[in-house]
Amino acid sequence: MSSLMKKTWIGHLLAIFAGGLITLSLAPFNIWPLSLLAPVAFWWLLQNLNTRQTLLRGWLFGLGVFGSGASWVYVSIHEHGGTPPLLAGMMTWSFVAGLALFFALQAWIWQRWFSKTSVLISWPALWILMEALRSWLFTGFPWLLLGTAHLTSPFSGWAPVLGVYGISGLSVLAGLLIFYTLKPSQPIKHRAGSLIFLLVLIAAGLALKHQQWTQPFGEPLTIGLVQGNIPQEQKWNPAQRQQIIRQHIQLSQQLGEVDLLIWPETALPLLPEQAAPYLQRALQQAGEQAGLITGLPSRAEETGRYHNSLITAGTASGEYHKVKLVPFGEYVPMESQLRGLIEFLDLPMSSFIPGTVHPANLQVRDTLVAPLICYEVAYAGFSARQAHQSHWLLTVSNDSWFGTSIGPLQHFEMARFRALEMARPMARATNNGITALIDHQGQVITRLPQFEAAALSGSLQPREGATPFMQTGPLPLWLLCMLLLEWQRYQLRRQLRNCQ
Repeated sequence: MSSLMKKTWIGHLLAIFAGGLITLSLAPFNIWPLSLLAPVAFWWLLQNLNTRQTLLRGWLFGLGVFGSGASWVYVSIHEHGGTPPLLAGMMTWSFVAGLALFFALQAWIWQRWFSKTSVLISWPALWILMEALRSWLFTGFPWLLLGTAHLTSPFSGWAPVLGVYGISGLSVLAGLLIFYTLKPSQPIKHRAGSLIFLLVLIAAGLALKHQQWTQPFGEPLTIGLVQGNIPQEQKWNPAQRQQIIRQHIQLSQQLGEVDLLIWPETALPLLPEQAAPYLQRALQQAGEQAGLITGLPSRAEETGRYHNSLITAGTASGEYHKVKLVPFGEYVPMESQLRGLIEFLDLPMSSFIPGTVHPANLQVRDTLVAPLICYEVAYAGFSARQAHQSHWLLTVSNDSWFGTSIGPLQHFEMARFRALEMARPMARATNNGITALIDHQGQVITRLPQFEAAALSGSLQPREGATPFMQTGPLPLWLLCMLLLEWQRYQLRRQLRNCQ
């Protein structure tokens, strides 16, 4: 293998393949052991390279990650954005190639400052910080985070303690420990030490699965979820408005009596004052004490512009305006210069403004609900802040933008991981799937099939209390990683001085 690696082009090809392993570790493939292999393969492929080769190989690894795992943006740009195939392909390539630069930067930082430090400390810490940077810079893209692969692995018990970024670091560390355990040139005692450390991490993760961070609060709620399955090209067509309204009302009335009805993101092409009588009609079969929460666009009185909102009716109360908007989907950066250049930059309802009140709670009966609209559920730290003082989580989405790609399945996996991190149940209502009830351990209670107009009802048990991650968020972990990397550099400088 070492002789093959002398041929640089083979290493470059292996880097692309290794990046693709991260996608295979996530939904819908769920081969989670590959999340241990991929970061070790990446580190190994960075050995004995010059700076130019290091940057290229890191970028190629990132190309493998995002080219396989985020290529669904083509569906949004071409099929729903009306962009010609060639231009949509170029825009998708630019998106993927730009994201791949994060891994090029990670490879360069590793080679420049940490290649001579302890890989068991510096490589996991650097991985965590690069995921943090990717989740923050330019509003962030917290998609394909390595830790998400461990939703059901032996490491999942760590999620309420460390969150998804901490699980990413554990995944990298576990892969390195396996590598050193199996490495023949390692002394026996070092191999044994690596194996023992790995077994301790696994045993602790399994033990933490039995830790109850939260407790049941009050009586279970009967939740009704509506999945309208409205084609994206019809959603904002005035000729389809009455049919969309009828679809949601009829599906709601099929459920009979429930405590709460939930409709998906921007379920109706109406403002709240226009939608009010239809929401009341939908509640007629649900019972006198029933409430309804739905996604709707709403007008900001002070500016006249629009929010992507959650609105309540019946016995439910409160409202929430989405804070983390999707660039180009919900707003256009540099709007005055870009708006109208191509059809994709002039989509319906792509001029939202963000809300400012968060953490925010909606109220249903005597429970507080932490709201997350669509893409917001991908942000672990933001979700943790929203969940403060809440008893259960609610996320609504319109994943028809992803078509039949793997995007909706990845999105659903992230939603389940948020429930696991916060040890709170979650209700998830989407336009065309995946609509589901999720328990406080991230496991699916019941769900609807994708791409069908349907409704379901089920029981959701609210909970109180807080997990360690919910109390701290990811910031303490990020600071610890910075300190560990600086300590590694200090140790290296001291060693070099002693050798002089």
